[in-house]
Amino acid sequence: MQYFAWGINKPDVKDQRTAIIKTHWDFIAQYSDQLIVRGPVMRPDDFSVVTGSIHIADLPDQAALNRFVYDEPFASAGLFEEIIVARFELELGRTQFEFTSTPDSPRFFVYCPAQVGTTSKRDTLKPAHETYCQKFDEHFVSRGSLLSDEGEWLGSLFFLEMPDRPAVDAFLKDEPYSQADLFSDVQIHRWTMGGPENLNAAGALS
Repeated sequence: MQYFAWGINKPDVKDQRTAIIKTHWDFIAQYSDQLIVRGPVMRPDDFSVVTGSIHIADLPDQAALNRFVYDEPFASAGLFEEIIVARFELELGRTQFEFTSTPDSPRFFVYCPAQVGTTSKRDTLKPAHETYCQKFDEHFVSRGSLLSDEGEWLGSLFFLEMPDRPAVDAFLKDEPYSQADLFSDVQIHRWTMGGPENLNAAGALS
């Protein structure tokens, strides 16, 4: 079963995070065959400020999920103010590790929680949503749905590589779920693919 976990940093934890980043990478490396998405969330106005971490993984059961989320070094060190966890359904035929990235292109995480009571309307619009998203396939690092434990739709996630923020806004403006007002409190964050393999020559995540 696939799960989404978003750890949102407490204020002023940069030094603590930096001190244990290699321990974090070693922990996550245990799940290399199960990962779908990984990477830090950053402030839109200052990419050097990391505001959290996102991981999506395919895990066998609740015990494995709890270990993955709460034994992770950032979490166990108490660096997160909040951890959002939900079931996930991948709606793209690849993981981020199969995405062909364009060097220096900005990447964005778009968090779209659902309005209450919109599941049936979403089901009706799903074919139009899929058709629309396929037009942007080359820009998707990943995308999928958030689900409750019972399988009810809780919203959508988009991980996009786009030229700039206006391009992300334009994508959302015409997206069928968004046009039908199925989302509440959409959040757009800067994000990039995590892990030591994505460090640039300056030692920062590119």
